[in-house]
Amino acid sequence: MREGRSANLVLTPLPNPADIVITPCEVNNLHGTGTLLLRIFKDSSSVVSLRTSNFYDHPQAFGAANFCLPLAQASRLEIQSWVKWWLSSTSVRRILCLPYLPADPLVGIIAKELFNVPLCTYIMDDKNVCTNGIPDSLMQELLAKSDLRLVISPEMREAYEKKYGLKFYLLPPLVSDELLRRSPRHHLNGVKPRHCVLIGNIWGQRWLDLLRGTFRNSGFQVDWYCNQQNPRALSFDRADLERDGIKLLDPIAEDELPAILSQYSYAIVPSDPLDGKSPPNVQAIAELSLPSRIPFMISTSNLPIVVLRHPETSAARFVKRFGLGAVVPYDTCAVRKALERLSEAETHSAIQGRAAALSASFSAQDSANWIWRSLERGQACDLTYEKLMPPSQTGDFNAELTVR
Repeated sequence: MREGRSANLVLTPLPNPADIVITPCEVNNLHGTGTLLLRIFKDSSSVVSLRTSNFYDHPQAFGAANFCLPLAQASRLEIQSWVKWWLSSTSVRRILCLPYLPADPLVGIIAKELFNVPLCTYIMDDKNVCTNGIPDSLMQELLAKSDLRLVISPEMREAYEKKYGLKFYLLPPLVSDELLRRSPRHHLNGVKPRHCVLIGNIWGQRWLDLLRGTFRNSGFQVDWYCNQQNPRALSFDRADLERDGIKLLDPIAEDELPAILSQYSYAIVPSDPLDGKSPPNVQAIAELSLPSRIPFMISTSNLPIVVLRHPETSAARFVKRFGLGAVVPYDTCAVRKALERLSEAETHSAIQGRAAALSASFSAQDSANWIWRSLERGQACDLTYEKLMPPSQTGDFNAELTVR
C-alpha cells in the first residue's frame, strides 16, 4: 500500500486505468465516510485513493494504492504538482471527490483539469452551507465542474440545490447486501430487558453529556458499541459513564453486529438540539447528514429507533418519514415513555415490519456501478433513491410514533 510521496520510488505500478477517489482522511471503519466507501467499493482494485490529511492511527486497506500529503497550506500550483506526480504512471478514467476540508475540492478540480475525465462530487458531511470550512468560491467551482453531484440525505439535497441552483441526486447510506434482514423477527424473546443499543461514534461532547443526563437514574442502560475503542475528542471517565447508565463496549466487526443487535429491542441515536449551543460543524452534521448507523440498524436488524433530538435533524426526519420509532427531547421521562411504548408487542411488530420492507432499498449491491453509470450519464441512472426519499413535504409516511 502506498503511503506518501517517497514510497512511490519502490512500489508496484498503479492500476491502469485508474478510478480516483478523493477523501479528507483515511478510508477505514473508524468513521462513517470510510465505512460507506468500503461497503460501496467491495472491489477497490481499480481505485487510487488520494487523501489530504491523516486523522487516525490506523492502516488503510482501500484502493490498489493510496497517498496522503497534508495539503491545508499548499498552493494550487503545489497541489497540481503533487497530483501530477502521484498519477503520472497511470491513465485516469474517472474521479469521485468527497469534499470536507478546503484542500479536497482543490484536488478534485485539479484532477478534473489535468485529465479531463468525468468528475462526481459526493457530499456526505456539510462544510459549506450550515458551517464554514470550504469557501463558497471553491465549492461553486467544484460543483460547476462536476458531471454528477450526489448527496447523502434529502436535507442535504434541499440545502445545496437552494444555495447553488444545481441539480443534486440522492445516494443514502447503504448496507452490505449479505447482512440485510428482509423478514422481521416479530418477537422479543431473548432480548436484554431495559437495555438499549447505541452503535457508532458520537460526534460531540455535548451530545454525550446530554445523553448521560437523560439516562442517569432512568432505569434503562445504553450499551454503546463505538467504532473506536477510545473515542476521539470525547472526555469521560468510563466508570462515571457507566454509573450514568451508558456502558462503553469494545468495537464489533460489522459482519458480527447484526447478531449483537438482535439481543436488543430498540436502539438509541443521539443528535443535536439545534439550539445554537453546539459547535457549528457538529450542528451541521445533525442538520444535513443522515447517520449511516440508522439504515444499517433498520436493514440488518429491523430495530425500532429513538432519536434524541431536534425534530428537524436528518436522523429525526428519516425515522418520522418511515415510521421507524420515536423522536423525543433529551428528557428522562420522555425517553422512558418512548422506550416503554416501543416494547409493546403491537408497536414493535409494526415497526419491524416496516423496517424489513425497507431493507432491500438500502442494499449496497452494485452501488459502485450505480455511481459510475450515473456519472457516465450525468444524472442518476435510475430514480430508486429519489422515489424512496422525495422532498419531505410530499414524502412523509405519517406513521411516526409521537411521544410528548
